[in-house]
Amino acid sequence: VIAWIMNNVSDSIARSILFVKSTAEIWSQLDKRFAIANGSRKYHLNKQTYSLKQNGESISDYYTRMKGVWEELESLNDLPCITTSAEDVTQFLACLNKQLAEHRLFQFLNGLDDQYQAQRS
Repeated sequence: VIAWIMNNVSDSIARSILFVKSTAEIWSQLDKRFAIANGSRKYHLNKQTYSLKQNGESISDYYTRMKGVWEELESLNDLPCITTSAEDVTQFLACLNKQLAEHRLFQFLNGLDDQYQAQRS
């Protein structure tokens, strides 16, 4: 497995893990190194959700662009899998989903053209 990793990363990355003895340690080092990049990407995407504007395009096209940013951001979030379905967990998740939907609505409304000012109010 170590040989496969070494053969499938760039030379500079391979040099940085050359003397690591276990795949677990290699993975840990690579995870720490590239988790920073994910953090940077998350920051950029979050910033983008507030700066995206309709700029005269159709609402459908604007929504599609916004949805793409939301989906990419969601794909970068590493959330644990919930294996129980107790009622309190279900209610909590429903509240979180409602908050997320409301948050996204505000982001979407924020970028609409001025002609939709009445709908934003």
